[in-house]
Amino acid sequence: MVHRGVRGICLAWLLALATVASPGRASDVAVIDNGAVSLTLGGEYRLKVEGLHNPSFGIQHSPSYTATGERFLAQADLQTSTGPRLFVQLSAATDFGRKPVELPFYRSALDVAQGYLDLPFGFRGAQLNLRVGRQELNFDGNRLVSNREVTNLRRAFEAAVLTEKWQSWSVQEFVSRPVRNRGGAFDDDATPGEKFWGARLRYAPEALASAGELFYFVRSRLQALYQADSGAELRRTIGLRSSGNARGLDYAVQAALQRGTVGRLDIRACGIASDVGYTLQYGWRPRFGLSAGFASGGKAGPDGQLRTFDSLYPNLGYFTDATLVYPGNDWDFQPNVTLEPIVHVTLRAGVDFLHRVSRSDAVYEQPGFALIAGTGVGSNAIGELSYIKLDWRVKRYWDLYASYVYGSAGALVSASGGRDTRYFALQSDVKL
Repeated sequence: MVHRGVRGICLAWLLALATVASPGRASDVAVIDNGAVSLTLGGEYRLKVEGLHNPSFGIQHSPSYTATGERFLAQADLQTSTGPRLFVQLSAATDFGRKPVELPFYRSALDVAQGYLDLPFGFRGAQLNLRVGRQELNFDGNRLVSNREVTNLRRAFEAAVLTEKWQSWSVQEFVSRPVRNRGGAFDDDATPGEKFWGARLRYAPEALASAGELFYFVRSRLQALYQADSGAELRRTIGLRSSGNARGLDYAVQAALQRGTVGRLDIRACGIASDVGYTLQYGWRPRFGLSAGFASGGKAGPDGQLRTFDSLYPNLGYFTDATLVYPGNDWDFQPNVTLEPIVHVTLRAGVDFLHRVSRSDAVYEQPGFALIAGTGVGSNAIGELSYIKLDWRVKRYWDLYASYVYGSAGALVSASGGRDTRYFALQSDVKL
């Protein structure tokens, strides 16, 4: 539980920032800027109320709940004219009412969310930067690495990241270990027995408003659990990603292959995800979109191969804001429409149709536990998630958000004793 004194300190920090904030700045408050050194302060307070009726589609018989969570962020950004930069961000989070248990990424006492040092330098016409310390990994929308914004605590890594840029090309190499929340004050550390490293080659010419990327990720874990087997895991992922927009059409397509071993099995998996939309440039500027994804699955075959695709560090709200299904062993398609009825207001609605890949596949829920076993019989239809969400930029520093999801139980869920489910969220963000 976050101590009342910590909450008071966080709110006092935001009040102080609001008092000295410059009206012309969208966020952050510069308190020192003498040309050689600048210090910028910032903060965020997020209040989120969410409710879930029939968690796990009612299969686990968990009670319905309404949870209230808070997130506090306070940050200091020290930059020098010679290049080096020091960034420190503290975080704290509360969570009340979540059932049957409170998950570790929803509540924490005061701790270091991020704390890293940037060391930029040049070499043979290229711009390089070495970032060392606790940090979020920003991979330009890559579906396999997310900051986990849907939860109170964002995902961070203890990492060293080297970025090299020249003209329209960039290369990024990294070695890291994911940070685990231990709940107490200033006690977070790297997850034991887990490492994540790799590289990205990106081409993004400004004139084309598009980007292409080749990426290679490796994750090792001492213990991984799948329906087919468990044990030490070494999983290598190689993939391509392309994104861009032109004349109202926007797209993002990503495909990946996975190889490696887990327990006694060889990994042979693949996955693809896409989001395509077209925006009409009049009226409420409607965008008609179609999102789709496929993650291979199937029990271990006689050749000793595991075909389950792993999403590594996914956005838990990958399908909708209701984190009912963990991405993996499934395919989905989601028609949706986005509207802008008035300035600074965005409204989006859609339906996500979920199916498992085969009758041998389990259906997983967060944070990756099997909800429905793959027995080789029954339907593959998990369900349909109908949703509507509203974003409203009330002020330059204040955002409101609302979301509602109705989950219709498919034939597979119904046969497993599941029922329809409902989810709602109301959220307020203040950023300075």
